[in-house]
Amino acid sequence: MELLPLRVLPNTMRACRTARSPMQTCLEFAEARLQQRSIKESTFKEYLATLRVLGLADVPYETVTLAMLNSRLSRVLTASTRRKHAINLRACLGLPVPCPKAAQKVYALPPLPVLHNAVDTSSYRLWGFVMLYGGLRLGEACANQPIIGTVLTVDRQRKADGTLASAKTCGPVVLPDWLADEYRAHDFERAANTVYVGIRRAGRRAGVEIRPHLLRHAFATNLVAAGATPEVLRRQMRHHDVAVSLRYYVQTTESQVAETVARMSSCGLALGNEP
Repeated sequence: MELLPLRVLPNTMRACRTARSPMQTCLEFAEARLQQRSIKESTFKEYLATLRVLGLADVPYETVTLAMLNSRLSRVLTASTRRKHAINLRACLGLPVPCPKAAQKVYALPPLPVLHNAVDTSSYRLWGFVMLYGGLRLGEACANQPIIGTVLTVDRQRKADGTLASAKTCGPVVLPDWLADEYRAHDFERAANTVYVGIRRAGRRAGVEIRPHLLRHAFATNLVAAGATPEVLRRQMRHHDVAVSLRYYVQTTESQVAETVARMSSCGLALGNEP
């Protein structure tokens, strides 16, 4: 019996595509694909929202090309949002959409006492403090998290539309004693945008630029400055890999490097001069 030669698909995109109806839209294809996976409802909605934002929901899946997807992504102004949409397209459509590596967001971090005093003047001081001393994201700070003793278990966040969803990363965070005491006696259920505006205003009054996510960066940076081990940093930041904490959150200045090298040199000289 003569064997027929294998049919080679002309490109990798067609090789990635699964069985579908001839005129299936990208939205229909994505819904069917994502329903086969175990993902959170909020993640499911976010994936489909990317298709709508990029104007791909009603586009026939069969007509989609990488050039088309890259063209739609190029219209997104911010690199971080563009990367998020690229990741979502991969999940939705199962196609090898190029996804650039995330770049570290570098803030001009004021010293910790300056941040503390600025936040302390705000009506939303406790929201600011759980971001500055607990590393919570804005949405996580705007929801009441379970707390036992000084351990805050972060498991939820308030989204921009006011609804509650699972936190981006869940896990326990140890708060300072004074903050844990205040946390238990306070109601943190507030709209995220209201808290955002309040924190920004507190910074302007103090003459410094403060954004809620800057406080999370300051939290990681000051943990390391206080001598936290990589494992302590990872746990407090609620990351699966400490490399994420170090690469994207901990900021190091040239002066800090110089000071560290000077201390190391001083220790070496002191030991070398011992009789």
